[in-house]
Amino acid sequence: MGSVGRWLKLQLGPSPLIAGSMLVITVLAVLSFFRIGPTLPPWTGYALIAVIVSMATWYAVSRIARLWPRVVGGVSGGQFHIQLRRSDALRRGRIDALEELSRMVGLDNVKREIITLTQRIQVEAARRDRGLPVSPLSLHMVFAGPSGVGKTVVARLYGLILRDLGVLEKGHLVETDRAGLVAGYVGQTAIKTHDMVREALDGVLFIDEAYSLAGRAGESSQDPFGQEAIETLLKEMEDHRDRLVVIVAGYPEPMANFVASNPGLPSRFTKTLDFGSYDIEELLAITHALAAREGLKLGSDCDPMLAEYFQRARRAANFGNGRTARTLIERMREAQAVRLAPQLDKDGGVELDLIAPSDVMMATVGRT
Repeated sequence: MGSVGRWLKLQLGPSPLIAGSMLVITVLAVLSFFRIGPTLPPWTGYALIAVIVSMATWYAVSRIARLWPRVVGGVSGGQFHIQLRRSDALRRGRIDALEELSRMVGLDNVKREIITLTQRIQVEAARRDRGLPVSPLSLHMVFAGPSGVGKTVVARLYGLILRDLGVLEKGHLVETDRAGLVAGYVGQTAIKTHDMVREALDGVLFIDEAYSLAGRAGESSQDPFGQEAIETLLKEMEDHRDRLVVIVAGYPEPMANFVASNPGLPSRFTKTLDFGSYDIEELLAITHALAAREGLKLGSDCDPMLAEYFQRARRAANFGNGRTARTLIERMREAQAVRLAPQLDKDGGVELDLIAPSDVMMATVGRT
């Protein structure tokens, strides 16, 4: 049924009411031409006209209701007009996604920025409720930082926070990259980007390594396919400014070049959140948290070996921050399995939840 619905939606296009009416009119014209038609009561024509007029009126009113805030608010490109709904999260005075964000290790500046934005949204909504002027907000962001520092996780929580605040209806995250936006032929990229945006409506579109759309730095000519994706994305952001948040992510310097690659990007992406690499203490905390999540415990005597390993790993070119910690957990589990497997048939309890120092040593010696 879902595939049939998607096919029908594709056939009817962006204005299904108009397309459906044209289809009905075409069918009636064909039947009339061939003098084919059932015997109908005399009032059928009036009823059909009434239905069409009612549907057209409903469609016009719904469009006016959606577009009216833009007309009266004078919202500039890429910004939101506050449309805060009284969500359950606000009624109970707690936003669960914001609490989950606060429990993440490190990222203090990122947390402060999002909390500040959350408070700004709440205050602007209160001003609107009291009849005071409301300033438009730009909710699109640049997430700049190395890999493995939680950019995707924060983007997911950001969408849920905006949902709980009533700014977005769903708050879901759609993750993509260049391959998800760019096609192999001119003209197809716009269609592909449009489809990706449609999937992300009422939520967050997260574009990883977005700078790959702008071509390589120093190249004399820009990538036409990437530029087509950027231009389409800018138009979609304008057309759906009250239903879409876009986050572009990647390494800091290439992201700065990306924003400067098109004159329409700086006005849409006015805020950049900097994700720094984790320090040793934060990596230890992440490792302990990941271990606890998998029902494992690490003794304090393991920490010196872990700290030494992370010190070496941070100097490597392929250092993955949080991903390095997750990989290390898998290696320690393998080392634990090698140690415990021969003991499973013996009498006496075997501590299946303990990661011993010997497991850490086997997982880290000679590794970076």
